[in-house]
Amino acid sequence: MRIGLLADIHEDAANLRRALTEFRDCGVDQVVALGDIVTWPDMEPVMEVIRLLQEARAIGVWGNHDVGLCVDVSEAVRRFWPPEVLDFMSTIQPRLELGPCYFSHVEPWLDPYDVEQLWYYDGSPDTPERAARSFAAVRHRFLFLGHFHHWLLMTPERQIPWAGETVVRLGNWERCLIVVAPVFDGCCAVFDTERTELSPLRW
Repeated sequence: MRIGLLADIHEDAANLRRALTEFRDCGVDQVVALGDIVTWPDMEPVMEVIRLLQEARAIGVWGNHDVGLCVDVSEAVRRFWPPEVLDFMSTIQPRLELGPCYFSHVEPWLDPYDVEQLWYYDGSPDTPERAARSFAAVRHRFLFLGHFHHWLLMTPERQIPWAGETVVRLGNWERCLIVVAPVFDGCCAVFDTERTELSPLRW
C-alpha cells in the first residue's frame, strides 16, 4: 500500500493541488491528511482545499486549528461555515490506524479531544526522552505526525540525521516516529508500507 501524507495544509490550495498531482504520479492508494487542514475562514481557498481532498477521497486527523470544525461543532460555527466544509470535516478523526502505521497531528501521548493538549508545545520530539512519551503511548511501528512544520525521524534510541532530502527505509529500525513537513511549505511524502520506504516530495 502506498500512502500519501499531507501535513499542515493551512488552506494552501495551490500546494495541495501540486501534492495530489505528485501522489497520482506515484500511484498512491490512500491519501492521509495529518491535521491543520484549515486555519482562517477565507472561504475561497478553504472550499478549494475541501473539494480537492474530497476528490482524492482523503481521510485524516484533526489538528489544533481545525478541531472546532470536526467535533462538538457549535451553532455559531454551523451558521458561519458552509455545509460542504462541515460535512467533510465531520469525517476527520482524532487519530487513525492503518496496519503498522499510526497517524495523529500532535504527539500520541496527548489527548486530541482536549483542546489545551492539542495546542501544547514544548519543542519538537527530537530527543529520545521526548520521543519516548509517544513510543510508550501506542504500540504501532510507524508513528506519523504533523504540527511541527519540519522533517524529523526518531527511533527510540536516537534522532536519525535526515531532513527530508532523500528516500529513507523505515524498516531499517524496529520503530520510528516521523514528522512530515508542511504542505504550505511545498512538502509532502509517500510511504510504501510493503517496502517500508518513505519518499519525501518537495518543490
